[in-house]
Amino acid sequence: MFWISLLVFVVGTCIGSFLNVAIFRTHEGESMVTGRSKCRSCEFPIGVHDLVPVLSYLRLRGRCRSCKSVISWQYPAVEIVTGFLFVLCYLIVATQGADNLGLLFMMMYVLRYWVFVAYLVIIFVYDLRHMLIIDRFTIPAMIFAVIMNLWLGTVPAWSVLVGGLVLASFFWVQFLVSRGTWVGGGDIRMGALIGFMLGLEHGLVALFIAYVLGAIVGVAMMTSGKATRKTPVPFGSFLAVATVVVLFVGQPLIDWYLGLFL
Repeated sequence: MFWISLLVFVVGTCIGSFLNVAIFRTHEGESMVTGRSKCRSCEFPIGVHDLVPVLSYLRLRGRCRSCKSVISWQYPAVEIVTGFLFVLCYLIVATQGADNLGLLFMMMYVLRYWVFVAYLVIIFVYDLRHMLIIDRFTIPAMIFAVIMNLWLGTVPAWSVLVGGLVLASFFWVQFLVSRGTWVGGGDIRMGALIGFMLGLEHGLVALFIAYVLGAIVGVAMMTSGKATRKTPVPFGSFLAVATVVVLFVGQPLIDWYLGLFL
């Protein structure tokens, strides 16, 4: 299992490299599939030998080979985190007995986790950097989530559909009441995505965790003087983190919480 996990980590870092491309090029209005990678400072084309995930960053000591400008921390961070999350996805499926369903279904279960995680990483980073949750990422993720959950039966059909509707409506009501000052349209689509990914029950848990995380970080930043009550909050990033947490340990969290009262 160690060697498989190592291979999965390598695959994950490669996917993380593509996620970085998607994030940067989407923001800059460039194609994600055409055009060579280049330094964002001097625009010098990057050679293949400098595109190895994580290792190239370390070898170059975090600086462009041509102009010596600092390479964004985002590159290795996204690659490492994606690789780590991909390994967790594989281990969860492997240890929960999904392999008893056959190789094809095990691969589909792992693929489901991987694609969910990939989209959530993109949403987390993009909202953290640009304060936007864009349809280019959420809508394809919603379509994939509905298809995979209904096909594999990982989440009951009613829970998928009702979860998407309820969580989207939660943000939609806030949007109407505040006239778009509390949340934006991207938050509404993000709510639908969480419901489609996790279902109603787990989606509500993710929502709760996101608000708790947001409150903790917000209070910490205001206490340290790094933010005020009017400072914009990338809430989509908190929603993405909470969704990943529930995706991995949602049911144990629910069981633990209910155990406190039973």
